[in-house]
Amino acid sequence: MREQTVAQQREAATPVQWVTADTLLNRKTELDVMIARRAFELFEGRGGGHGHDVDDWITAELELLRPYRHDLKESAGAVLFHAELPCSFTPDQLNVSVEPRRLIVSGERELEVTCVGGLPTHVEKRTQRIFRMEELPVDIDPARTTAKVKYDVLEIVMPKVAAVSKPREKAKAASSRR
Repeated sequence: MREQTVAQQREAATPVQWVTADTLLNRKTELDVMIARRAFELFEGRGGGHGHDVDDWITAELELLRPYRHDLKESAGAVLFHAELPCSFTPDQLNVSVEPRRLIVSGERELEVTCVGGLPTHVEKRTQRIFRMEELPVDIDPARTTAKVKYDVLEIVMPKVAAVSKPREKAKAASSRR
């Protein structure tokens, strides 16, 4: 089997890895601890001056998590999530969990960054992360949900749960007419 080039992979819609919600909720806890530590470092760096705790948290969060554009839309039969991924995340660097009322997306990738300036030029490894948890407006069917990446866009289609009570109600109505 021939390996695909990066350009071919970007053009083809590639499925994303599914993980359990517990895995990503644990990841959320880890990220919150990292953000809290960095916020405390910022607090200490200012000499411990109070009154900037929210600013410190937001600054720490922006340093550790990459923001990205996304939207969540509801159609007649599904809930759709689209995200423009920063820094060309690939499907193998993403994890998705879907529950009847919650979507969690997480991604992590390592970059080698060349640093130039006052110090001798050197290469550093840096981690770029994304994380998003969305409460869904309706019950969806996780078993029929699909997630794929094409170019730099993550698309998750979450079909709504079919109303089970409607066929029963129709059957009852039909039997009562007899």
